[in-house]
Amino acid sequence: SNADGGTSEGNGKTGWEFAADWSPEMVPGLRVGGVIGNHENANQGGKDLDEETYFATYAYGPLSIGYQVAEIDNGTTTYDTDIYGVSFNVNDALSVSYQYGETDGYAGGVTAEFEGISAAYNIGPMAIKFTHNEGKNIGGTAGTDDENRELNLSMAF
Repeated sequence: SNADGGTSEGNGKTGWEFAADWSPEMVPGLRVGGVIGNHENANQGGKDLDEETYFATYAYGPLSIGYQVAEIDNGTTTYDTDIYGVSFNVNDALSVSYQYGETDGYAGGVTAEFEGISAAYNIGPMAIKFTHNEGKNIGGTAGTDDENRELNLSMAF
């Protein structure tokens, strides 16, 4: 029910999801997990929507890395997504990160790609943050590209 903070299918449709998240004590810094789900008659034409995603992250000292895979099958098309990222705390004030992802399965063999870098420098109550993100073939449409850069300055009083 939406009233309890969940989601509802409505119109007699049903769905389920199962999630698992594990951080084994014998490998400090490692976290793995995944989610699988099914939504019956989720789209027009009465086809089911099957979803699954799995991830692993590992943090060691100032370095963190992560990888995630996902698959969505809407009964007509299967979309496969791979995402990875890495972040590094250079010191107590400066951190940098890089992330990349791509989704396959669009008509005509088009692959959507997303890439970003970011950096943050913190000095007491002040922070300077920079991000640069770009997407290519967004939504599986060849030549639909977008790019965004931001420079932020924030101060806490």
